[in-house]
Amino acid sequence: MSGNPDYRFPKSARLLTSREFQRVASQGRRHVSRCFTLLAHQGDSPGARLGITVSRKVGKSVTRSRIKRVVREFFRLHRAGLTPGIECVVIAKPAAGQTANADLTHNLQELFLRYHADRQ
Repeated sequence: MSGNPDYRFPKSARLLTSREFQRVASQGRRHVSRCFTLLAHQGDSPGARLGITVSRKVGKSVTRSRIKRVVREFFRLHRAGLTPGIECVVIAKPAAGQTANADLTHNLQELFLRYHADRQ
């Protein structure tokens, strides 16, 4: 079982403090799609880390929670393939509230592919 990727989403894989979010926002690269803005910064942590921001402009609490679940699930499944040490902040745009889950996932995939292509 040691060869299997780790699909958990532990607390160590999350950006938790305002200071961490601000560091990624000020030093990170910005990539934009129809539903999300991705801010990514190469940090010092051993694994990839994620922070999510979904404002009330996106929708009511049910909609905001759905979007956060989709983003967390995408990150959880793709974390092993991301650059170690990357710190990401995903900001949902109002268009994300009216978008289906499959389209949100596709949007996130495009953003992360664009980030990796930009790094090379």
